[in-house]
Amino acid sequence: MKKKSSNAYLVECYIWLVNTISRGPITRAQIDEKWAHSAVNDYKQDCIPESNFHRWRRVIELMFDIEIKCNSRGEYYIEEEDKSSNADLHHRLITMMGVNSLLKDTKGLRDKIIFESVPSGDKFLAPIIEALRDQCAIQITHQGFGKPKPSTFIVEPYCLKMFKQRWYMLAHSPYIDEFRVYGLDRILDIEPTNQKYELPDGSCTAKRYFRNVYGVTALDGEPEFITISISEEQAPYLRTLPLDDSQKEIEPINGYPAFSFYVYPSEDFCQELRKYGSDLEVHEPEWLRKYFAEDAEKVNEMYNS
Repeated sequence: MKKKSSNAYLVECYIWLVNTISRGPITRAQIDEKWAHSAVNDYKQDCIPESNFHRWRRVIELMFDIEIKCNSRGEYYIEEEDKSSNADLHHRLITMMGVNSLLKDTKGLRDKIIFESVPSGDKFLAPIIEALRDQCAIQITHQGFGKPKPSTFIVEPYCLKMFKQRWYMLAHSPYIDEFRVYGLDRILDIEPTNQKYELPDGSCTAKRYFRNVYGVTALDGEPEFITISISEEQAPYLRTLPLDDSQKEIEPINGYPAFSFYVYPSEDFCQELRKYGSDLEVHEPEWLRKYFAEDAEKVNEMYNS
């Protein structure tokens, strides 16, 4: 059987251990029993060596800010509340990767659970996560859409974000001294380096960078209040899966459910609104309402030409 790279294999092991322990207090013997029958266990070990187990615990705490504790009965567990400021990001990452790990352990279910496909950039998650953990710069070979040839350069990773089935990396380029976002599906190769870098101070955290940003494009200037109304049939989709943390349902407009947002009016956000077609109307700001009106006229002309 072809083995995975050591980095990718270890990340799978970390995710497996977190998901196994997160289901409730569990002893080492029970963990070893589950490990012996796990599909993640490529090397068919009867147990997790004691040194490996505690090394994985330390790495998991560093990588995901998740502390695996042991109670007086010798059972391992994870606290329900995670005080890390990055808990939500880590929780989502653990959940997505953990489901894949669970399916490996549950034969016969893969044809009964259908996922949306994610471009091949996910193979670079492991080296980027390790770079984030070790605060070491990486050398990437990147070819953006529309670029005639790839470029190779050094970046300092700051965070990962998934948006519309694609993984993106926010990184600082030391040569141009700018933060940029790189799609992992446009990265052709990654090489680790020993070049250390400092994490940003509180004025330049990942959450601050993406605050009021729908998608991955942060615009110059300030966010704007955007007001829309939507049909009764489509409103539940916004209520149950808000587009942004700033989303609020406001008083109906012309009898239709209405929502407000405080975001950068990026093309990512506009495309999301466009998908509702004639079920959605933009009311404010005025310039954005005109923009959508002009766009609708172009579409009308296209279909009537």
